[in-house]
Amino acid sequence: MTTASNRYGPRPRLLIWPAAVLLSLTALFGCGDDSGGGESGLDIRGVHEAFDRGDAESVTGERATFSGHVKDVISPWAFTIGGDEFSDVEPLLVVEKDLPAPDQDQLVRVTGTVHEFDFSKVQNELNVDLAETLYEKFKGEPYVKAEDIDDNISE
Repeated sequence: MTTASNRYGPRPRLLIWPAAVLLSLTALFGCGDDSGGGESGLDIRGVHEAFDRGDAESVTGERATFSGHVKDVISPWAFTIGGDEFSDVEPLLVVEKDLPAPDQDQLVRVTGTVHEFDFSKVQNELNVDLAETLYEKFKGEPYVKAEDIDDNISE
């Protein structure tokens, strides 16, 4: 009588270790979204992936909490979080009107609603004159309209 392990030889066992290594590497490097923890619902990577695959409507209008280090302070009303040289995740634009802007490299937790960036619409909502050249690269990209920014979190 031939058993399954004898019939197929050592191959099935040889295929297990590459899968284990791949899972280990995914766990180690796959979480490189510059997150400081405390997210709820969506994450920065998930929002960008939805926009990249043409499924922006699946995340637009969703309220979530994102955390990460402030990458760039663009103006008193906008900054980006997440994305660094160790991550393949693009920074996420955060726009706020009445909240104090955090400092560059500061770890923050932002709660707000995901939208698709439209310069004219954002400028009208903020009721301020924005420098359009600073926002050109965000056209059609995701942004979070912040309702709360917590800068008192630990790493």
